[in-house]
This record gives sequence, structure tokens and C-alpha cells, in this order.
Amino acid sequence: MRNLFVRLSIASLLLLLPLGCMKRPTLPSWVSKMPAIKPPIGHEEIIRLPEGDRISSGELLDDLHKAKVIFMGESHDQPEHHRNQLMVLRALLERGKEVVVAMEMFERSQQPILDRWSQGSLAEEEFLKEIHWEATWGMEYELYKGILDEAKNRRLKVLALNVPKDLVRKVAQKGIKGLSPEDKKNLPEMELTDKEHRSYIRSIFKGHQGGSAEGFEHFYQAQCLWDEGMAEALSDFLKSSDGEGKTVVVITGSGHVVFDFGIPKRFHRRTPLPYRTIVLKEWKSDLNQDLAFAKTNLPLANYLWITQPTPSDKKRPRIGVVLKEREEPRGVWIERVIPQSPAEKAGLLPGDQILSVNGKEIIQLKDLHHAVAGKDPGREIAMTILREGSKREITVTFTK
Repeated sequence: MRNLFVRLSIASLLLLLPLGCMKRPTLPSWVSKMPAIKPPIGHEEIIRLPEGDRISSGELLDDLHKAKVIFMGESHDQPEHHRNQLMVLRALLERGKEVVVAMEMFERSQQPILDRWSQGSLAEEEFLKEIHWEATWGMEYELYKGILDEAKNRRLKVLALNVPKDLVRKVAQKGIKGLSPEDKKNLPEMELTDKEHRSYIRSIFKGHQGGSAEGFEHFYQAQCLWDEGMAEALSDFLKSSDGEGKTVVVITGSGHVVFDFGIPKRFHRRTPLPYRTIVLKEWKSDLNQDLAFAKTNLPLANYLWITQPTPSDKKRPRIGVVLKEREEPRGVWIERVIPQSPAEKAGLLPGDQILSVNGKEIIQLKDLHHAVAGKDPGREIAMTILREGSKREITVTFTK
């Protein structure tokens, strides 16, 4: 989905506000109950919230038994998160559940392609070509390969959740009031008055965009459209005959799950079925401080699953954007900015057109790939972008 000003998948984590953007918040009471987790990090560092109990994966699965929907909020670039998602998926199947995998990574218009994949009608190369993986999602396919292979091998339905990119882009740029009557007909039911959610999104907006009130309203409306659209897709499926008796595992960015602000609450408003939320979070030394949002005492999720940090030799330099190539006018635009990525920290936004990198003109996606190929972590690149008719110079530092 995309230009949403926050697909900045706010996105998916994201988890919360980078601490450099605000004073450290007073930690809510549930955070104080968190057990100390120190290296080496095991594979089952699972904490039930708000109690703070440490539980095993078996206990987690027992807890999930009655849930119709299981939201697993990931950091998109963390291999361990995807391994844990696959583990839960397989365990549910072993326990006799009829499982559907619902994914933020695909737009609803792509459902026929996903159905053919699940039915075994597409080879991987064909699937990636038809789904336009790089333009659709843009993260390394290997991160999601295990989940998608499992769906194909087991003939599991993969449910596309995302809303049309163009509609989100229009809301991000013009706001809902600026939409045409035709576009307004395509909007899901929207809830825009949640004060805690608005505060959460405003904190992110102030920290990284620093825009006007009007800019924030568009930013917020786009984020809500994104969440509402995915909640609607999930609700529509579970209300259908195809959804009867199914358990749905939702694979999405953590920002769509934390505090129930995003998809969960909006799904439950439409379809009051039992659900549980799991947030996967890479361990770091000041973990507890990174979990709190000062304006709510709600727990982060039903379960917090701490994962091993990705070894430095396994980390690839990344900018953290999803791109779209256009033929008219010719060029490359940013569709989505990954939260806490080098792109977000540098101030890149959805809707920016990339004109050049280190002086090399960018006309096609392959131009950008060649311009950044082989860059080591910690290196800087100079980008020239076009934003709202004005050229800007932005320096992006690759993640170490």
C-alpha cells in the first residue's frame, strides 16, 4: 500500500518511537513486569502481557487455541521473525487447524495470482514475475520464501490484505476531502477519532516529518486507510463461506499491531471474533525503554516475542524503501519507507522521486540498483530527489 504517509508501514518494527526523537517516557506498569532478558537469546523468549510471564512456544500455542485471528507483527527485515511465523504456522497445522495466511505484502487485486500459487499452478519464477515482487513489496524474497513455500506445499490460501497504492497515495497527498467522488466510493469505513492512536501517529510524524497540521491530517488519514482497508479485507473473508472454520495468521508490520491501534481494533469493530496479537522484537540492551508509548497504558500486545539480533555479517546494507518505476513520466518514485530504516532517518518520504544517486541519473529501478550495489555498511550516498516540485539533496547512511 503504499504512499501512505506512513507506510512508513509506520511497518511493520517500527515498534515505537525512536528514543532520539523524544524524551524517555515514563514506563507503564506492564513494562516493569518484564523479565530481564540477556544474551544469549534463546528461540523461545516469549512473554505474556501484561502479566510479564515468560512462557514456552507450547504454552503460547495453547493460549492461541481459541483465537480465530492471530496477528504476528514483524520487523520486515528480520529473518528470525519470519522463521518464528513459519514455526507458528506449522504448529497450528499440526494441531489440526485449517489455516489461512493473510499478508500485508500483497494488494487485494493480486488475489487471483496468490490463488494460483497456492493451487500449485505457478513456478516460483512465474509467481515473482506476475506478482511484481520488487515493486509490490521490495524486501528480499528469501525472507518470505519459507512462508509462501509452505502455503504452496500445503495448498493453504494466501489472503491479500492491502489496499490499492494509488488510493493511498491520493489520500496522502490530497486528504480524503480532496478525493474525487469515485475514489471516495472505494474508501472503507473509516474511524479517525481515536485519540491515543492519533497521539501515537503524531509522535512519529513530528519526529520524522515535522510538517504542518494539514500535512499531519493527510498522513494520519492515509495510515488509517491502510489499516482500515486491511481490516476490511480480513473481515470480509471471515464473513464469507470460504472463511468458515478457518484460523487466520496475519503477517504484517508491527506498527499495524502494537497496542491494537491498527488492524486488530478495526477488524474487531467489523467482526467481533476472538483474536490474539504477537509482536516480534529484536533484542537490544535498552529493550524496555523501546517498548513504551507514554500516552497509553495498554500492553504492547498479548505476547512479546524477543528474537536474537541478526549477526552483523548477515546484515546487508539497505536504504529501506519500496520503489515504483513509471513509464509516464519516466522515473523512479518511493512508494513506501520502512520504519527506522536509513531512508526514514534521512527524511525520505513516500512520493519522493529519486533523480540521481552520487551524481548518476536514475531513470529505471536497475539504475538505482547499480548505483547502490556493493556499498558497505556505514557508507553514505548522496541522493537528489524531487518533492512537491522542488529538488532536495539528501544524504543516506547505510545501516551497519
